[in-house]
Amino acid sequence: MIRRQKLKKIAYCLLCFVWLIAGSQADEQNAWEKFQEVVEKVSSLKDCQVKFRSYSSTGKLQPLYLYTRQSARYIREPALYYQKRLEVKANYKEQAQAGFQEIYRGDMDLIEILMPGAFRALGLIKIFPEDPKATGMNGGSLKSMAPWDALNGFSRMAKLGSVELKDATLNGKPALMFEITQRPGTFYYGEINRVRLYVEPESLLPKRFEQYSPDTTEPMSWMEWDEMEVNTGLAPEQIKFEGFKSPFSMVSTPSAKDVEPLLKPIIRKRLSEHAPEAKSILVSFNHAVDGIKSYRADLRMSFRYLRLRLYREDRFAYNRKPYWFMLVTEAQKANYLLLNHSAGAQLWIDPKDNNFHLIGGGVQKLLGEQVFSSSDYKFYSSLGDNPYELDFIKLQSLIQNHFDLSSAQACIVDYQGKKMYEIKLLRAGEVPPRHPGKINLIIDPELNLPRAIEFSAYDDPKAYMAMTIDNLRLNIPLKPTESKF
Repeated sequence: MIRRQKLKKIAYCLLCFVWLIAGSQADEQNAWEKFQEVVEKVSSLKDCQVKFRSYSSTGKLQPLYLYTRQSARYIREPALYYQKRLEVKANYKEQAQAGFQEIYRGDMDLIEILMPGAFRALGLIKIFPEDPKATGMNGGSLKSMAPWDALNGFSRMAKLGSVELKDATLNGKPALMFEITQRPGTFYYGEINRVRLYVEPESLLPKRFEQYSPDTTEPMSWMEWDEMEVNTGLAPEQIKFEGFKSPFSMVSTPSAKDVEPLLKPIIRKRLSEHAPEAKSILVSFNHAVDGIKSYRADLRMSFRYLRLRLYREDRFAYNRKPYWFMLVTEAQKANYLLLNHSAGAQLWIDPKDNNFHLIGGGVQKLLGEQVFSSSDYKFYSSLGDNPYELDFIKLQSLIQNHFDLSSAQACIVDYQGKKMYEIKLLRAGEVPPRHPGKINLIIDPELNLPRAIEFSAYDDPKAYMAMTIDNLRLNIPLKPTESKF
């Protein structure tokens, strides 16, 4: 009798468990279906005119932030977008202040920029959406700013994870709140892996979204639409800059055809000799990096990603404590905008204020010495096209934190007439957009340090970064004021 009662209890518990699982699956299915209804509704819009507020920040402690209030007009097909900043608040030197205007032309996949104030004299600036300086603090650009772009992006996120639907309030009014969470190790862009989307229940139009990284409880960024008029009959001729008629531009860049002949792959020949284990080579590499106090080197970089092309030659000085670097550009050609502009530029971090100091090359020298926060996101790129982000210490950190050391492979190669080790490393987990998935290091066995670095396996299969390191001098006395080469 007692045994029969126990069996009944077990059966009842199992039935409850199955019922709960089925209920959970049904809730998730309902959330997914409602979310898809919202995506389809917004994707069917022909155009919209909006006013919105946005906030972006970097890092867990949000040391850098940007708040804007903007007006915008978007035509869906063919994509033609216009935005104008009405108000800007930032805790760093943000040049795109109130009055900044930009247009995205989908037929050319190009962004046109009109700067405010004195920078208006530069005229019309054209920039590729894939250019790191076209993207915002958390990875977005004007190309992805229309409501339908945001919703389609969130739909891609949802396919990599789950969707929850909750009743909520926004500004005292009822709203539907969708929480979209990607699987661990996958990212929408940047470090974003979770989004909260607030939708007006009747119209199913988006009102606000918040983006989170895995380690934050406060949103890394948010956008809230204060006004949204849809299907207003916008015509292409209504998408234009305000207060600007002349198409002149003081900012020009070479074409990709001008840059491509300069790009130099790293040439080496694989030898049949047996290499030491990759693990032991990496241990020696780490030991050598740990012993670096300072160094100087000559760098040569070739880079391509989608339409971006870059060739540059630099002289580089690095000091560990106190941290500073000096980068002097001796030759450069690129078909996209770079902060140092051209050959003759000098970029350094001054340990006295820990800020970036920049004297541009070419016509940019007229601006004199410019000072920027060392947290300014425009000085950083996940693509690997900034030489100062590839010093040995940062390279070591990148490898240890993001690459699978257990699958590393090693071989012996002939590089510049000398036998060296080549280490091949693959990124651990899913490769985020705009990041390399593979690193090759050609390591000098005498120094146990790289003489060449290759990045590849981006979301563009033809993309690569190749940088050589020559005339390397280690642990020499350096002073910031005496290291301007």
